[in-house]
Amino acid sequence: MSTGHARRQGGRRRIGGLAYVEVLVALVLVASALVPALEALQSSVRGGPVLTSAAGRDALLRAKMEEVLSLPFETLNAETFLAGGNTTVSVSSALSDAAGADRRVVILYRSDGSALSAADTGLVRVRVAYEAGGLALETMKSRWW
Repeated sequence: MSTGHARRQGGRRRIGGLAYVEVLVALVLVASALVPALEALQSSVRGGPVLTSAAGRDALLRAKMEEVLSLPFETLNAETFLAGGNTTVSVSSALSDAAGADRRVVILYRSDGSALSAADTGLVRVRVAYEAGGLALETMKSRWW
C-alpha cells in the first residue's frame, strides 16, 4: 500500500481528493450566494426596531381598549351624559391617559348601532386612539352583554 494520493485499481489510476479548480469554483459559488443573504439579513435587522415599536404601540392600544371594556356599561354610559359628551370627537378625560407624547384617548358616545344617537339606546361606541393619530380601535359595548 502506498502513501501517495494516486492509487492503481484494476489498471486505472484513481486520484483522491478535489482539484484546486473545483475548490475555487465551489468558493466562488458560495461567496456569490452569501452576499445577497447577508444583505437581506442586514436590512431585516435594521427594520426590527421599527416593527417592534409599531407592535408595541398596537399592544398598548389593545390594552387600553381592554381596560375600558372591563368597566361596567353604566360607567361608560354615564360618561356620555357629561357636559361636552356624546359626540364623535368628545374625549373622556377620566378614561384617557394623562397628557404625553403617546397619549391614548378614549371617545365614547351613544349609538343606535350605526350612527350617533341622542337617546339612551343601550349601546355605547368605544373608540381608543393615539391623540397624535395613527392607530385606532373601535367597538361597541352593550348594556345586555
